Amino acid sequence: MEGNKKNILIIGKGAVAAALSKKLKENESVENVFIAPSSNVDIREDDLTGLLKFALENEIDLTIPVSEKSLDADIVSFFQTNGQNIFGPVKDACNIAINKSTGKKFLYKNRAQTSKFGVFEKLQQTEEFLKNANFPITIKCSKYNKIEDRLVCTTTALAREFLEILFSTKNETNVLIEEFTNGHNFTIYYITDGYSALPITAIGNYKFSENGNGGLLTNGMGCYTPDYKISDVVFSRVDNIVRNTLTSLDRKGTPYMGILGVECTLTGEDKFFVNEFKPFLQDFDAAAVLNLVDDNLIDIFMACIEGLFADEYEEIKTNELSSVSAVVLSRQNNKVIKGLDNIEDIEFLNVTKTNDEKYLTGKGEVLVITKTASTLNRAKNLMYEDLAQIFFDGMKYRKDILKSN
Repeated sequence: MEGNKKNILIIGKGAVAAALSKKLKENESVENVFIAPSSNVDIREDDLTGLLKFALENEIDLTIPVSEKSLDADIVSFFQTNGQNIFGPVKDACNIAINKSTGKKFLYKNRAQTSKFGVFEKLQQTEEFLKNANFPITIKCSKYNKIEDRLVCTTTALAREFLEILFSTKNETNVLIEEFTNGHNFTIYYITDGYSALPITAIGNYKFSENGNGGLLTNGMGCYTPDYKISDVVFSRVDNIVRNTLTSLDRKGTPYMGILGVECTLTGEDKFFVNEFKPFLQDFDAAAVLNLVDDNLIDIFMACIEGLFADEYEEIKTNELSSVSAVVLSRQNNKVIKGLDNIEDIEFLNVTKTNDEKYLTGKGEVLVITKTASTLNRAKNLMYEDLAQIFFDGMKYRKDILKSN
């Protein structure tokens, strides 16, 4: 439909869908951007038939699944079989990013430097690993979305207590236990057609809920980009890991097309461990990353779909700006959020808007504030100025993002 305005469907919710929608609406070639599920599109992320019907009825030109639930339901294969343009990995490819146990085994098999780990189906099987592990250790559900799905444990007693909850109460299987790697956490995101890959940017991650990397391990409490701590040598080595990953998946007949994140921990000069893969941008970093992209994402995504990516792109164009983000947590439900009137660059994660225009918190991750400016320090200061205007009972966020800058 070259020359015509395009209709885009984003499948997913939260900050990622909101940030991507905002970015795509800046594109002059876009007519409409729909998000499912939303108040306007009441279709579940894994309702493949319902989503396909919506795409056909609304003449969707490009579908972009950003949720793990939709990818795990294999919406990409379903849409491809029905002749729809969809930018994302098929289930068998993105299983290395959705299932953390599978991803960890994949890293080990492909000789990427990763921490010592074990994957266990029963509580009794964990005893030998705990006996010989170097603490602290991280325990994760294979598929985790909530803070309570993983925990860093400093003692055997705490580890056993948490494992008892996972196996006996939550009935988990394939629980991943790994030795925790201390250092600087970072992620490099790539766009790939399944055969070649180009980096977008590197971000510095803040994963723990408390200042100074204490408290609970989260998906992300904040970030900054570009990450000045990542050298060209590290970038090159992560590039090699991505190339090996794509080659391995292609040999299995399941090439990975989409955005792939490689989350790592920098442990020394040019030394790092690979922790896990990400199947798309994350809630805490989506706006920060997208604000740096100057290229036409729709053209890039379509080039991947049409097999033209390697021929048409040598790099993903980014600007000279810097972004900083912070996630705000709430300890309780239904607390009125004040001070939002003059805040821009905000994405809601778990917020309810009432009939009288009030915003109420859910419990846990509530919203993301992102600021983009000419320098990291400027972006950081603008972000904390916005956060100082927001208030609700039980509000919590990291106050040490880029503290040393």
